[in-house]
Amino acid sequence: MNYELALDLLLIVLLLATIIYVALLQRRLSSLRADREAVDTVVDRMNEATRRAEASLKGIRQTAEQARATLDDPMTRAQALRDELSFLVQRADAAGERVANGLSSSGGSAPAAAAPRPRPAAKGGKASTERAAGGGDRRSEEPADDVRSQAERDLMDALRNVR
Repeated sequence: MNYELALDLLLIVLLLATIIYVALLQRRLSSLRADREAVDTVVDRMNEATRRAEASLKGIRQTAEQARATLDDPMTRAQALRDELSFLVQRADAAGERVANGLSSSGGSAPAAAAPRPRPAAKGGKASTERAAGGGDRRSEEPADDVRSQAERDLMDALRNVR
């Protein structure tokens, strides 16, 4: 009988512990159910923020594509001008070396070799008068028969404007 009574008491203690544990678990589950609504609200807000971020990224990508398309043509032209300018600089260096070699080999006749060649006068002599005064239209100084590319003309104009 002692064994039966001891087993019944042990079973009662274990059942009381189980009842207490179930009561605590019930409280936690009810608080989780209440928090679930808050979690659902947070998840909905995160989903909406994600949709807005995706839409913004799509807009940014479109803007970047438009900017790239807008800049491609000027970039291509700038690279072509850079290449042409590099070519012109090489030609100018070679011409400068030829002039320097010509001056050094001519010895005492350097001033005669360095004198500029005469250019044809413009209509009415007005440009030649202005050139003599140090001003005037610099484009009229270019030889009429000299065929130059647009880049060469732009470079010459830029060099004249620096003076």
